[in-house]
Amino acid sequence: MDENGIRELEGRLQKAMLSSDADALDALLADDLSFVDATGKVWTKTDDLNGHRYGLQRIEQLDVEEQTVRVYEKCAVTVTRVALRGSFGGAPFAGSLRYTRTWCETGGAWRVVAAHCGLVPF
Repeated sequence: MDENGIRELEGRLQKAMLSSDADALDALLADDLSFVDATGKVWTKTDDLNGHRYGLQRIEQLDVEEQTVRVYEKCAVTVTRVALRGSFGGAPFAGSLRYTRTWCETGGAWRVVAAHCGLVPF
C-alpha cells in the first residue's frame, strides 16, 4: 500500500461516516478497533457501527483541512484535521477536530485498528 492508497481509504471512510453507511464502515474498521473520542470515551467497532445505524451520531459536514500520511510495511498512520458539524444524541455540535488513525493490513485488507480524536482550539 502506498500513500495514495491510504488517502483513498481515508476518503472512503469519510464518505461512509457522512452517509452513516454501516456496511462500508464495517469493511473499513478492524473487528478489534479501539477509538478514543474527544471526551476520552473508548469506542469499539460495535459501538461505532451502532451509533451510525441507530442515529446516535449524524455527521452533516466533514471537510478535510489538512492531512499527513506515513506508510510502513503493513501499517500506516494518518493525522487529519477536519471541520465537522452534526449531532450527537440529538444535540448539535460543530468544531475542528484532529484525528489520528492507524491502518493495518489484517485478513487481506487494510482496516483502521486504532483511532483517536481531539478538539482543536480556535
